[in-house]
Amino acid sequence: MKLEAFKKILNFRSITPLALVLTIFLSSAFVNTDKAASQILDKVSKNYKSYKTIKASFKIKIFNKQDKSSQSEKGTLYVKGKKFRVEMDGQEIYCDGKTMWTFLKDANEVQISNYNPKSSDINPSEIFTVYEKGFLSKFIGEGKKGTVVTEQIELTPTDKKKPFFKVKLTIDKVAKKILDMTVMSKNGVESLYEITSFSPNLKIEDAFFKFDKKSKPSVVEIDLR
Repeated sequence: MKLEAFKKILNFRSITPLALVLTIFLSSAFVNTDKAASQILDKVSKNYKSYKTIKASFKIKIFNKQDKSSQSEKGTLYVKGKKFRVEMDGQEIYCDGKTMWTFLKDANEVQISNYNPKSSDINPSEIFTVYEKGFLSKFIGEGKKGTVVTEQIELTPTDKKKPFFKVKLTIDKVAKKILDMTVMSKNGVESLYEITSFSPNLKIEDAFFKFDKKSKPSVVEIDLR
């Protein structure tokens, strides 16, 4: 699925719908009325913030209830502090905390822009703690995903202008890790983000988060800075 297709489907102004994952997985200062949900999310947040680096493989499944259509995508996310890198079938996104490069494979084109997390709703470097800010949380109950006992949390954005009205998190009860997230949008689109593998504290050099022009022969650069 192309980047523009994702943006159109989800109607977000951020560069990638994964941005939402990155923000609902990593924020801080929940507006909570549910003590059970707050205690669970506090433990999840503390867990993720203890890691120096993160590598996570993910699947995205998007279902449009209006026309019954569905699309899917998979990829890998790398995070180190405020730096991140996203690899998907049709594109790669690099960010060293200051500059962002979006490489479109089919076009052999890279778009270069200044990265300002405050100007976007989503901060990919905070993918696993995004729920900490701007959400009311509610503990729904326990369940199972395969053999794993899970805890279900429902999030409602405090900003009613958001394009989505509800988010559901599935959390590993023992490991206190997020297994998947379902985003319910106002336009009838339901998106499932599933973490398929998770590896913390790998050694990742800072250069890994910068686009290497030499590795992409004859790439066309579009500087938007």
